[in-house]
Amino acid sequence: MGNLFRLRKEVFADRLDWRVIVNEGREIDEYDNASSTYLVGVYAGIPLASLRLINTLNPYMVEGPFRGFFDCTLPKDPLIAESSRFFVDKTRSRALGLSRAPITEMLLLAMHDHATRQGLRSIITVVSQAMSRIVLRAGWLYEVLATGEASPGEKVLLLNMPVSSENDKRLKEVIESKSKQPLRKALEITC
Repeated sequence: MGNLFRLRKEVFADRLDWRVIVNEGREIDEYDNASSTYLVGVYAGIPLASLRLINTLNPYMVEGPFRGFFDCTLPKDPLIAESSRFFVDKTRSRALGLSRAPITEMLLLAMHDHATRQGLRSIITVVSQAMSRIVLRAGWLYEVLATGEASPGEKVLLLNMPVSSENDKRLKEVIESKSKQPLRKALEITC
């Protein structure tokens, strides 16, 4: 897990310049605890992508640091999880010759598969407008629960992403249309 938190520091603190907690070269916050599940995309032993899932019965980011962004009722439901700290390391991907690989789509599909296995009904997440378009182009249809501002002029959306056979099918179709090699087998997503 140490490598994951170091990579998160590179992505969120160094590249995106987010105000995140960095300690000893690792980006870790109060939501990185026993209640969190991590999906990590690894290629040739190198981590390239990850996300964190927290069931909404536990404390989660939308009801914590993101609460002020939205004026809506937040779920406390055993069938809903929150996704946060979603990233794909484009620098490493390019260095490995994977710039055209559907890594984002594969990470979304892995999240959908995990949610299905866990019996979840949906996943909520806070995204930028650009990321909401990426999710939609990947094939995952969603509902916008609320819109808000992370900072003046920086619009964010609270998405409800249903776990359904239709979304599963669309995600797989997009990945197949973008894959020119059997990369799905080479990029391993672990929990």
